[in-house]
Amino acid sequence: MEKVILDVPTLWADHHVLRVREALFQLEGIQDVYASSAWRQVLVTYDGGKIDQTAVEKALAEAGYPVGEGEVPELAQPTRNRKDPQWEEALRMTATNRVDLEMSGEFRRY
Repeated sequence: MEKVILDVPTLWADHHVLRVREALFQLEGIQDVYASSAWRQVLVTYDGGKIDQTAVEKALAEAGYPVGEGEVPELAQPTRNRKDPQWEEALRMTATNRVDLEMSGEFRRY
């Protein structure tokens, strides 16, 4: 049995871990797959007589998780128009609306 650790930068969530495991376990010769979204790595144990590392990397790429390529997607990019100017200051404060407190019943405590 051979082991290889592959860096997969686009592996950033638990549902990606499941998809990676599903894609690799379909290959003949795969013994074990440990995928970590925290480390963005996949540890694969495989039979070198039945499959090689290139085939494992190809299967990951076809599943949408290329080895060593890509970046973690940012869901929201701050822009000048969307950036809250209060984040530039040292302290950002919010106020609770009295109507919200009355609706929740919390106003009785104060």
